[in-house]
Amino acid sequence: MSIKNADAEAPEVANKTLVIRKKWLELAVYFVLLAATALYANDALKLPSYSSSGIGASGFPLLVATLMGVSLLLLIVVSFLSKPSQESDSLVEISRPAQVLLSMMVMAAVVLALEWVGLIVGIALMAFLLMKLGGENRYSLLLTLPPLLALGIYAIFVLVLGVYFD
Repeated sequence: MSIKNADAEAPEVANKTLVIRKKWLELAVYFVLLAATALYANDALKLPSYSSSGIGASGFPLLVATLMGVSLLLLIVVSFLSKPSQESDSLVEISRPAQVLLSMMVMAAVVLALEWVGLIVGIALMAFLLMKLGGENRYSLLLTLPPLLALGIYAIFVLVLGVYFD
């Protein structure tokens, strides 16, 4: 059996693609993120704030929400004002629904198992699986970046912000 025959006998897989203008896809994502940021800021406003003794429980989340909101508003303005530089850049094909579905399943599974596996292992596992699903095949990156990411997040929260995990 030659290579030509093997290719000829393989069943054709219909891959449906969705073509969307890049500008509208970006704007949709920006508005979804802006809505999520508004909900985050609303929840942060419900936390207690301490004016005399420091930043308080709501200070850091409000700072993050403000910076994210301003950044997203600037991105929306830039997206409205900019024109695509080339015709090929103006359209986006979405042809990986299985990859997206698997990524969502990985994130949900890690969230559900986070209490059992622990924070550092959970973040490292999620980063590894998402990188693998995204097409990363270099094991030098797959085996080094997820643990470094998990330890970096842990260091930021525990050492810098003083938030301890039980």
